[in-house]
Amino acid sequence: MLRWGWVLWLSWLLVGGALLLGDYRGGVLGIGAILAAPFWVLWLLWVLYRGMGTVLRWHTAATWGAAPGASYEFDAQPIRIGQHGDELWFAADDVFDALRIPTEARNTERVRQIAGRDGLQPAPGSGVLSFSEKGLAAWLDRRTERQAAQFTRWVNQQVIAPYRRRRELEGVEEP
Repeated sequence: MLRWGWVLWLSWLLVGGALLLGDYRGGVLGIGAILAAPFWVLWLLWVLYRGMGTVLRWHTAATWGAAPGASYEFDAQPIRIGQHGDELWFAADDVFDALRIPTEARNTERVRQIAGRDGLQPAPGSGVLSFSEKGLAAWLDRRTERQAAQFTRWVNQQVIAPYRRRRELEGVEEP
């Protein structure tokens, strides 16, 4: 179906373009312009659609990495942390790197079984695969390494607790 769509699209464009060229040489723009105009408009809309998708991806990636307080360090390893509403999202690749998890143990489906369906997913507003707070806690609870216990303590003391305090202070209205 898709191939036939392209064949019809190209043939209509060629026929309309040929008629347009014939009309242009004759000094009159008639049926050729009418037949070719939708294709030029579709082509321009496709370019705009693809361009806007690229711009949105760049913007999302830039805001994920450049938001204030979005990057913390654990054991000299940067951890990107995103915020969406009241939720914190931890970039999964950064967590795996910080805990030195081997590549074969980073199976997304297996980690998702432990962290929960909503515990490991692309963070809202970005395409970065991330842990939610609950998902990260569930996944870390199953880890037995000393590094995982240190990471859990670090997340709770250095990231979540200050974030909660900041949220409480923002919620307090000034007299």
